[in-house]
Amino acid sequence: MFWIIILLCVCIDQLSKLAVARGMELGVTKPLIPGLLDFTYTRNTGAAFSILTGRQTFLIVVTAAVMIAMVVYVLRKGKAVFPPEKIAIALIVGGGTGNLICRAARGYVIDFINIHILPIFNAADIFVCCGCALLVLSVLWLEPKYAKKSHESEHGL
Repeated sequence: MFWIIILLCVCIDQLSKLAVARGMELGVTKPLIPGLLDFTYTRNTGAAFSILTGRQTFLIVVTAAVMIAMVVYVLRKGKAVFPPEKIAIALIVGGGTGNLICRAARGYVIDFINIHILPIFNAADIFVCCGCALLVLSVLWLEPKYAKKSHESEHGL
């Protein structure tokens, strides 16, 4: 399941970016829900919120290192990784890999989802953010709750 989630995230991300690159001109906006949600084709040479703009080598190296470290963690821990945590890591790795592919191949990431109160982002960013939220939820709430139930059932409480 871990590898399938990663593959799905990468495919959805790459296909959506390809559709935007082929179907829109750079800088053009197509309203979807006027005043709330548009598709705006932009190129981001930085990380989230355009920080570290133009630092492609640094971003590629750091992203690759983090993705590798997360995969190695899951592989080494194996079945000991709490399932929601494994799903969260797969989402983060899938999204991170999607943006890494763009950054390495093109020198920029294609962003296109424009919710007016946020910076423009892409599908990979959604996967990373959802993965991070699930990881926090898993580590701080789900896993301790599961561990408590397991302890209670083992001791007949």
